[in-house]
Amino acid sequence: MEEIMTVDMWAKAWEEGKTTHISELINVFTKHVDKMLNSRKQVKCFVPLCGKAVEMKWLWDKGHEVVGVECGEEALKEFFEENKIGCSIVQIPELKGKLYKSDDGRIRLYCCDFYLFNSAIESEFGAVWDSGALNAINDTDQEKYVAIIKSLMGKKMRESLLLTTL
Repeated sequence: MEEIMTVDMWAKAWEEGKTTHISELINVFTKHVDKMLNSRKQVKCFVPLCGKAVEMKWLWDKGHEVVGVECGEEALKEFFEENKIGCSIVQIPELKGKLYKSDDGRIRLYCCDFYLFNSAIESEFGAVWDSGALNAINDTDQEKYVAIIKSLMGKKMRESLLLTTL
């Protein structure tokens, strides 16, 4: 029987370094990023269950806005430290979490339970990079996960949403 992972279990896994993290851009991303962005500039990109995905830095370097959600605070700390990006940290009471925000404001990583994140916090995303999140969540939560993703998308994106994962 498959183990049901909780937010606390994921956060603990990050603290103990027991997560799978790919430290270089993956071929699927580099092969399909142009299709995902459709040659648009300064796209607001959403990275659910972002961990410290290297794709976030790549998108930021290309001038895009990056918003991620992750329950493991250690991952967010490591992302900013390893990439030498200055950030500020603020409490977000309605999420029972924190926001790690780059000094230029173009990277915003929320440390919270993904299922508390909603369009009142951030919305109108023009792209989504799901780097294994759909596989990482419990099977019983997949429909709820997809519904949240769809609710966060800009109108044009919702009409053509194709969610794939590795």
